[in-house]
Amino acid sequence: MQIIPVIDIRNGVAVRAVAGNRGLYLPVKSQLTDSPQPTTVLMALQNTFSCRTCYVADLDAIERQHPNRCTIAEMARTGVSLIVDAGVTAVEQIEALFEIGVDRVVLSSESLNDLTQLESMIEPFDPESLIFSIDLKNGHLLVGDPRWEGKPPLEMASFVFECGLRQLIVLDLAAVGTGHGVPTLELCQQIKSLLPDITMISGGGVASGQCVAQAARAGLDGLLIASALHDGRLTKEDLYPTNSIPDS
Repeated sequence: MQIIPVIDIRNGVAVRAVAGNRGLYLPVKSQLTDSPQPTTVLMALQNTFSCRTCYVADLDAIERQHPNRCTIAEMARTGVSLIVDAGVTAVEQIEALFEIGVDRVVLSSESLNDLTQLESMIEPFDPESLIFSIDLKNGHLLVGDPRWEGKPPLEMASFVFECGLRQLIVLDLAAVGTGHGVPTLELCQQIKSLLPDITMISGGGVASGQCVAQAARAGLDGLLIASALHDGRLTKEDLYPTNSIPDS
């Protein structure tokens, strides 16, 4: 299972997520670095935990369509592989992220307001370069397309698979930054059972090495972690048990 640190960016600095309440996000305070500058935070995470991939949520792009292009381009130049959610809703926005060095672009249920266009939207790209994020809030779908309100997340996973995507993130925003454990593991197992060829990533609420072990046993291919890395609740040994090698 790959460990994937998360960096949320607002106004050019890394911020700490609090249960999806974005109005409460403040510059990150970390035991790894005194700086909230995203590239510095990224390098501190890489140096401490040997993480080769990072998930970046560009909140300015998601909320206001004002992407932090220069910041993300600087992060990409570190050589760490970036998965970026910038609230994309058009082919041109996906292309713009690839142009600045992003490796994989997130298409999120929260941002896309017309999922009937998903198949044509992803057609120009290598499916391996795209990840669909099933966003939840307290277990319920968080969607930009009103036609999907109230539908089960498992149905959305099947729809995304039928459109041709093979990588999924399942994230309950209410759990992010709480340290209460990852609430999506059962759903992820259900999706894996239905769609065994899916690459499954989840996270939100990771508190300890026990959470990491539970995620691995649930069959996750990747685990998103932020607060527990900065707070010192997790060590490199917690993330990579003896004789394991960090995934690339």
